[in-house]
Amino acid sequence: MFKRAWEDDFAENDESDGIESEAESNESEIQVNRTEHEGDVPDVKLSELDQILSVDSAVLDIKADVKNEEGDNQGKESWAIRESNNGIADRFHELVPDLALEFPFELDRFQKEAIYYLERGESVFVAAHTSAGKTVVAEYAFALASKHCTRAVYTAPIKTISNQKYRDFTGKFDVGLLTGDISLRPEASCLIMTTEILRSMLYRGADIIRDIEWVIFDEVHYVNDAERGVVWEEVIIMLPRHINFVLLSATVPNTIEFADWIGRTKQKIIRVTGTTKRPVPLEHCLFYSGELYIICENERFLEQGLKAAKDAYKKKNSNAARSGPTMHSGSAAGSGAANAQNRENSHRGKQKHSGSRNSGNFNGTGSGNFTSGSQPNLGLRRPDASLWLQLVNKLLKKSLLPVIIFCFSKNRCDRSADSMMSIDLTSSVEKSEIRVFCDKAFSRLKGSDRNLPQILRVQSLLRRGIGVHHAGLLPIVKEVIEMLFCRGVIKVLFSTETFAMGVNAPART
Repeated sequence: MFKRAWEDDFAENDESDGIESEAESNESEIQVNRTEHEGDVPDVKLSELDQILSVDSAVLDIKADVKNEEGDNQGKESWAIRESNNGIADRFHELVPDLALEFPFELDRFQKEAIYYLERGESVFVAAHTSAGKTVVAEYAFALASKHCTRAVYTAPIKTISNQKYRDFTGKFDVGLLTGDISLRPEASCLIMTTEILRSMLYRGADIIRDIEWVIFDEVHYVNDAERGVVWEEVIIMLPRHINFVLLSATVPNTIEFADWIGRTKQKIIRVTGTTKRPVPLEHCLFYSGELYIICENERFLEQGLKAAKDAYKKKNSNAARSGPTMHSGSAAGSGAANAQNRENSHRGKQKHSGSRNSGNFNGTGSGNFTSGSQPNLGLRRPDASLWLQLVNKLLKKSLLPVIIFCFSKNRCDRSADSMMSIDLTSSVEKSEIRVFCDKAFSRLKGSDRNLPQILRVQSLLRRGIGVHHAGLLPIVKEVIEMLFCRGVIKVLFSTETFAMGVNAPART
């Protein structure tokens, strides 16, 4: 009995301990769960708050981006403005009753718009094709400067344009010229200079800058030049805000974007105007085997012209292939020996006459006159001579002279001009005009300078209607050639990039 009682008592103690332990474990689990739930509550609240804040911040960012885009668009629209409004052209004389400069012809629509904006004291960007009349706007800016007793500056990328504009404006305004070669009347109210000269003035802080009202940038697309474009950028950035711009160009494709950059840089409105009409139509021709094949006309490509040139090329090559074996069978070795002899003679001639290289005469490579027993030099000069003679004769028959032939080097210009010693393109009246003009121009030189090899050589070429223009010539020689070419007495001009842009010359080809 005692044993049964002991066992019953032990069993009750175990059950009570189990109940208490279960109760304790349940209480601990409840506490743990409470603590977990209590810990989860702030997490849920924080996550919801974070979501709310993140959504609000995202909304705010989107609104800010939209506002920035709207502000940028408004800024773009405000700095570069292009209005295709015919009301200005129709009411031009009513809007501008007192013109600062009268023109003997009816102005085009874009010219009237530009003049109207200039009268309001706004900057203008004129984008129009070559010979469309962009210089009219520059002339009116000069006239406004003279009327307001201020100054205007006309900048150009090359000296040829500066020299020509100086000659064109001399009789109309108080004009001065400042280039790296010439300085004429720097105290004038209207100055024509290269862009580098204007940048030097800004670096020095010249007093003339305070009096300038207008700066005309001719051929402003030169800002995209890899080497010299930084000059235009620096000048545009450094010019004071009181100076207005007149921007002229024929080859800027993104006029609005470019004008917007200038407007944002200077914090002023730029009015964009211009025309897409080309007053002088262009024809692109391919010269091959003595014939001209038109491949582009009225900005339209002509496939038949290119096909005709290809057919001529194939026909010529097929004829050469048929006659090739008979020609080379008996003279292959002889032609190779002749070529080797020609190269050797050419090398000896260059060594022998290296001292007279600057004169432009190629005495060592043959002068064009050969005796009956001599072997003609077929190096550099003879192929050039035949090519240029064929081209010039073809252009002469079609009345397409004067012509400007661009070469890639000064030496090639000289050699090409010297290869045309046998041709004469001027009449007796033109020869007399050239001689009188040269005598008057070169009379400013000293006695010994008048007989310089370059002076004598250029005069000999000019009397036959042939000219050369590159940076290796004396400034007075370049000016004489420019003036004679503008008069129309030079029929063929070999030039480098010094004559390549913006020059108003009577060239037909």
